[in-house]
Amino acid sequence: MSAVVAERWYRVFLRAFPTRHRAEYGAEILGTLMNDAPRRPSPRETAGLVTAGLTARTREAAGRPVPWWADGLHLGLLVAALANLSYNVSDRVSPWWLVVSAALVVALLRGRALAALPLALLVALSTGRVMLFGIEAANWSPLLGPTYHNWVSLIPYGVLAGGAVVLAARRSRDLRVRPWWWLAIPALALVLAWAPGDWRYGQLWQATRAGTEGVVLLAGIAATAVARSPRWALAAALYVLPGVVSALVYPPANAQNITYWLTLTALLLTMAVTAWRPAAGSEGAGA
Repeated sequence: MSAVVAERWYRVFLRAFPTRHRAEYGAEILGTLMNDAPRRPSPRETAGLVTAGLTARTREAAGRPVPWWADGLHLGLLVAALANLSYNVSDRVSPWWLVVSAALVVALLRGRALAALPLALLVALSTGRVMLFGIEAANWSPLLGPTYHNWVSLIPYGVLAGGAVVLAARRSRDLRVRPWWWLAIPALALVLAWAPGDWRYGQLWQATRAGTEGVVLLAGIAATAVARSPRWALAAALYVLPGVVSALVYPPANAQNITYWLTLTALLLTMAVTAWRPAAGSEGAGA
């Protein structure tokens, strides 16, 4: 492998580091890596570069001035909004309702709490309209999304609306701008929505959902271990606990679903314990 190709390779994986870190140390890191060029970068070296970059991103996230609880709440609401959009994609709801769901995700991705507030309230009102106004509300408009017929299933949407109110009430613009790669989750739902067969109730859907959730929660555990911040545990709790409550009220019919919820709960508890453990130099109460 030529020096030019090796340099391009390293520059791609240097993007794992935050922009500010690359601007300050990127040339030095690249120079160190290129000392032995031309040669083929090893998988171990590449993995180390990516790991160091993601560690730097995690520490930068925990060091921002936004309070940990606001950042964790923001991330939890984003994950809930992504799940809502993914389910709407899979259910092939009206294009109008897909626009509303996608707009909520984009508002949260960009850290725009005031823009997200009316959209979150609209999503919560639409999904809960039968419980709030009676069965006739199910046919109010074909433009609205799916609705639920029990209060337990509405807990995630209540959390979404309530959390949006809290973030908007802060009247602050310090929320993080989240990366666009989060959109890979609804994009995957779109691919599966057009897969042959009834994937929503089959093994493909179950495996994809569990795998995605597992990867995200494991990433949260890793981030918590690096920064010792409870923000990722809060975000995970906002997503996992409503489902746990639903499973307790309506027990799963098979052992596979029981194992699924026990696994998510175990990952959440692991994250919480990791955040709780004291560490020298951990962030303060207002970090």
